[in-house]
Amino acid sequence: MRLPDGSPPLTCKEEVLGVVGYGGLGQRIAGLGRALGMKVLVAARKTSSPGGAEPTPSLASDRVTFDHVLKRATVLVLSLPRVPETMNLISTAELAQMNPYAVIINIARGGIVDEAAVAQALKDKQIAGYATDVYHVEPLDGPEDTPLLAEDAKDLNITMSPHLAWFSQRTLKNLGDILKETVESWAKGEEINVIV
Repeated sequence: MRLPDGSPPLTCKEEVLGVVGYGGLGQRIAGLGRALGMKVLVAARKTSSPGGAEPTPSLASDRVTFDHVLKRATVLVLSLPRVPETMNLISTAELAQMNPYAVIINIARGGIVDEAAVAQALKDKQIAGYATDVYHVEPLDGPEDTPLLAEDAKDLNITMSPHLAWFSQRTLKNLGDILKETVESWAKGEEINVIV
């Protein structure tokens, strides 16, 4: 494995991990990155100002602006929900800001990344790679569903799995435990930790 300029890959100490989506999964990813010696940047949420002005980041003490994360990250992990505000969050303008050595890892939901823009950014060498387990259209039947499977994308640095990265015996047990706890809490009239 080599960087786009032919040089050897970066060490973990040289990598900058950008985390977009700082819920339970994002926090765990940030912790793992720190444990590996990576510099970790957590993106602040983008909020819209009244009157349709430019989005302004809401900053917490441990977060930096979304644009700062895009510019600095060599590994960008997306772990946020798919809601109207996050659709095409990573598209042409965002990709143009990114480090040419950056790899995007999408473990969020389909639709958060503009797949055509990512394929083009890889062709143009604006970013170094893309890994995903989620797609705008699922299940994928072929190239008609995503430009990531197009003939001209076959030599790009793309790693894809068919939305099954979550699947394991432990995950199934955890889901069952959460369901049981939620139903029991609901039956007792207690507050539940699930939005339905």
